[in-house]
Amino acid sequence: MTAPLTAEVILPVSFCETLTYLVPEELREQIAPGCRVLVPLRGKQAQMGIVMALHEALEVNYKLKDIKALVDLVPVMSQTQLSFWKWIASYYACKIGEVMMAALPTGLKSEDAYKAKTESVLYLSPLYRSELSCQELLHSLQTKAKKQYLLLERFLSMKSEEFAVRKADLLLQDDSSPAALKALIDKGILEVQQQEVSRLKVLQADENRLLQLSPAQEQAYREIHQHWQTKDICLLHGVTSSGKTEIYSRLIKEVLAENKQVLYLLPEIALTTQMTQRLKKIFGPQMLIYHSKCSMNERVEMWHRILQEDGPLLVVGVRSSVFLPFTRLGLVVVDEEHEISYKQSEPAPRYHARNAALMLAKMHHAKAILGSATPSLESYTKAREGRYGLVNLTQRYRDIQLPEIILADINEAKRKKELVAMFTPTLVENMQACLQAGEQIILFHNRRGYASVMSCKECDWTPHCERCDVPLTYHKESHSLRCHYCGRQYPIPSRCPSCGKAMMASFGFGTEQVEEALH
Repeated sequence: MTAPLTAEVILPVSFCETLTYLVPEELREQIAPGCRVLVPLRGKQAQMGIVMALHEALEVNYKLKDIKALVDLVPVMSQTQLSFWKWIASYYACKIGEVMMAALPTGLKSEDAYKAKTESVLYLSPLYRSELSCQELLHSLQTKAKKQYLLLERFLSMKSEEFAVRKADLLLQDDSSPAALKALIDKGILEVQQQEVSRLKVLQADENRLLQLSPAQEQAYREIHQHWQTKDICLLHGVTSSGKTEIYSRLIKEVLAENKQVLYLLPEIALTTQMTQRLKKIFGPQMLIYHSKCSMNERVEMWHRILQEDGPLLVVGVRSSVFLPFTRLGLVVVDEEHEISYKQSEPAPRYHARNAALMLAKMHHAKAILGSATPSLESYTKAREGRYGLVNLTQRYRDIQLPEIILADINEAKRKKELVAMFTPTLVENMQACLQAGEQIILFHNRRGYASVMSCKECDWTPHCERCDVPLTYHKESHSLRCHYCGRQYPIPSRCPSCGKAMMASFGFGTEQVEEALH
């Protein structure tokens, strides 16, 4: 008699690490770490969990419950990924179930959440695949059913080596008739099968080449490789517009040529769109883009592609991309590594994607490069101490000159009563000079709306978002108060709800007020 097999199961809960369950005999040969299972929990319906480890002859002094069902015949996670989850839970002081909730796509958190996309594909019946039988069929249809004959001819001109054509493609043709197609199917001449297709957009490379590196970039590129001889992490400290992306691209190309995977981290979605436009010109179909705007089903399909695909792959994404199931990771690039948006604040795990990505690279024995024009103190200190390699890129690409920066003292201008609306005389003079020269101007201001906040001048009451508990911003155009965290809008109170006085006023200024002042 074989010893009982038990499984440590990760569950999406925050009150324990893992729970132990008995593996039924019929699942013994199929179950493996990384597989999803359904298990009983607190008398509720079966709960989805991930098998973290299996043990034989584990002695416990309590009765174990059986695993109810095995969801996957093939693991949805690698052993390295499970180790990474354990490190995240330990380093950031949370339960591994909380890591699971953050890491696993919604489509994998329940058995039937993900729905595969299918399309109808037409196949020529095996009875008519020989040249003789096909010609006899065409001759018969030509005399008896002209529309069916024309449609079958069209099918034969479009068919693949497997005698297949997508139904939608066939019906797109001008001379295609749905009624004739139905007749061919009813007669058994054509057969319809549902085939699973990917939702992922295949990116096409506009030009499959890299830009020529400048001498300064070439030197930085060589120095990175030299540092990688003794250190796995290198900090690229390059001034703005020095061409760090071209260096990244050259390094990525080398790793992809070795049939490995690359993770390229960006701090926010807005940067993802800009960067992918540049990268897809080089890497095209070898690239995936992963961020919060991807649908649930797209995320699941990306997950499976990263886990199962054998070819080279570049994944460009935001901080949650560190949880993807890499199997052959060769390089991690963390662009703008100083950005605070790499840090997850709420909920747990409160991880820093830069630090997590470096640990992920270490677990895969991969190289890592951190890039920034203004490195974080911790990364710069480690580089200065020799724990990371340090490469300085001080020259802008093609010797583009840095802009002149002029500091204007707003408080001094206020004191002298020189402000024009919210603009200093220095800014007004420079804007007028630019316009007279026929040049363009961009004004940046880091406050949306008309005014930063509204409050009561009598009692200082300030309206806050009921969901997010943050001050609301006044938008004059929509005549509303808006939360910039969740997007919820509120009407503007005519009287203060706290003291009842009609003394609500706006303070600070946003982009709407800047636009109004310019007009």
